[in-house]
Amino acid sequence: MNLLSANRAGKGCARASAISASALLIALCLEVSGFSLQVSQPDKMNTELQPFVGTWQAKFRGKVFQTIKLEKKEDKLTGTVNFHADIIVDPKSGELTNVDVRDGSDAIVDTRLTNGILLITDPDGIQFEMKVTGTDEADLQIVIPPDADEQVPAAKPWKLKRVKPRQAKS
Repeated sequence: MNLLSANRAGKGCARASAISASALLIALCLEVSGFSLQVSQPDKMNTELQPFVGTWQAKFRGKVFQTIKLEKKEDKLTGTVNFHADIIVDPKSGELTNVDVRDGSDAIVDTRLTNGILLITDPDGIQFEMKVTGTDEADLQIVIPPDADEQVPAAKPWKLKRVKPRQAKS
């Protein structure tokens, strides 16, 4: 009888030990999960937009005639464009021959990135194609719509320089 009663006590003790060990393991897993790290890779759009962020300027004869400020908010570029200028382009060469600058800036209405070229649209519907060509250099091409009322000579791309550094990646 003593052997049988000792065996019953051993089974109850083993069961209690198994339940206690399971509870301790579950509690430990829950505690450790609070310290888990989540590794996230920057999405493709974020890394493609980052080179465009900053303040860019185009100059004609040493005088700034266009300023573009671009910042990244969420997964899109926003900012302002200052293109209040009357420009004259040589119809044969496409080079700027005269720029009359006026004050003012407008919020950018839309930006779209396609194949490394950023299409910027201002409130007047004027569109620019911007392509980063170096760390702090870019080309900016004004887009003349094919259905323009008057014949506008195509201008060569303007050289942009980044004058304020990029913002930290977010």
